[in-house]
Amino acid sequence: MIAVLALKGRALLLLPAAIVAAVAVAVLHGQQNTYALYTAEGKRNLVVRGGSPETFALDQLTAPFGLTFTEDRVANGLVINTRKGGRIVAIPDQSFIQVAGRGVVGLDAPIRRERNSWYAPIDFLVKGLGPAIGEPVVIRRSSKIILVGNVRLPQIAGKVEKTPGGARVVLTVQPATPHRVTRDGNKLTVRFDAVALDMTPLTGFISEFASAAKVDGPSLVIDLGPSAATFKVDDTPEGATIDLLLPAPVAPPPPPPAPAAANPSPQATPAGAPQIEMIPGIKTIVIDPGHGGDEEGVKGTTGTLEKDVTLQVARRLKAAIEGRLGMRVLLTRDADEALAVDRRAAFANYNKADLFLSVHVNSSVRPAARGAQVYSLDVTNYPRLSTEAESKKRTVPTLGGGTRVIDPVPWELAQLPFAEQSAAFAATVVQQLGGKKVALYSRATVTAPLRVLAGANMPAVLIELGFLSNTDDAAFMASSEGQAAIVEALIAAITEVRRGFAPVERHRP
Repeated sequence: MIAVLALKGRALLLLPAAIVAAVAVAVLHGQQNTYALYTAEGKRNLVVRGGSPETFALDQLTAPFGLTFTEDRVANGLVINTRKGGRIVAIPDQSFIQVAGRGVVGLDAPIRRERNSWYAPIDFLVKGLGPAIGEPVVIRRSSKIILVGNVRLPQIAGKVEKTPGGARVVLTVQPATPHRVTRDGNKLTVRFDAVALDMTPLTGFISEFASAAKVDGPSLVIDLGPSAATFKVDDTPEGATIDLLLPAPVAPPPPPPAPAAANPSPQATPAGAPQIEMIPGIKTIVIDPGHGGDEEGVKGTTGTLEKDVTLQVARRLKAAIEGRLGMRVLLTRDADEALAVDRRAAFANYNKADLFLSVHVNSSVRPAARGAQVYSLDVTNYPRLSTEAESKKRTVPTLGGGTRVIDPVPWELAQLPFAEQSAAFAATVVQQLGGKKVALYSRATVTAPLRVLAGANMPAVLIELGFLSNTDDAAFMASSEGQAAIVEALIAAITEVRRGFAPVERHRP
């Protein structure tokens, strides 16, 4: 059989019918597309034929999901089994399938055999494969991405806009994904807790603040301009905003001191005024996100884990302190990893921290219990330990003559010299939390024999942000507004104690 094919209306070409059919198939299917298929095991490519609808060879799913195919020629059926035991029954050339336990569902096109392969429409992944393996499947056609299971690969878009104080990078992130922002020279990196990013290019670049951006794995790297002196991060329900700020104005030099009087008279301290103990400026803060790894901490009624809440708040607090107070801030852990209790205080000691904040979340068998609570170390039994340490002092000779006293400080006594300052800092934190409308537990400031604080060689407190067992507290701690209020309170408390620590009455629980 011979077919006649017209070329642009000007010539006729006689071709065999088989060639005409092949050309028709090619036009029908269009060009091939390559989708990125992400599973918990990693990434692989899935080749998809264009057309309406798009189709693909099912044997590409053999390796990642263990698909096997059994033909029932008598019943004219095709049985597809998965590694996990799920079963799909299809009838070739029919636009429906039956998934075990879920009834019959329709597809955009029939499943057909072509040579040695079975081809299915791309919606088979959502309607057939997902239910069969017990995992959700999401297809993002615009970005050629397929997600199987709970794989974190957020869709991100954003823009740069001018502000009175500089510029702002506004990021929208769907779904909400934990992230942290760091700066290294003229590079600002937003690293997401994800396998990769589905990124729409940023728009509106302002060269003196942000000139370009690129994706590097799970990170968005922004090139900063010369006017971006500092940055401030504020997480929102839709994503995050990063303010790029101009350098702070240089303060004029202080006036010279007035000459002292010949016979100055001592000024009496006003009655009732606290005696402030002034200390050198606070330069380094260590934040300790409680738990991590296999140590999940307490668990909320909706499955929220303490270890996740503490890390999210700690990262947000770190960015706020660095961007607004210009201090050096270190985290004892910046990932989901377990860390021994004593290593947390040791990390702060090694880095010569001036403040140590251990962040935790509470729980109670009483659902009504709610509110933040701040602890400092209970040193009631320390006089006996201190006497024992005093007896261990030794006088040793020094090079060039003379002697010096070696005063060994046991680990459990490291916090003793800072107990009063820690209690004062705890009281300041509670005051600022209340001022930011953060709910407080009935006894918000207490002391307790907490191991994580005992070895800290600087003022140290443990903060319980609230109760995951209470629905109001859990919602507050999970919300952007709640976390912002907590961070603002801690920023204000740190700013207050930079002046010094006022003595305060301490209470044990």
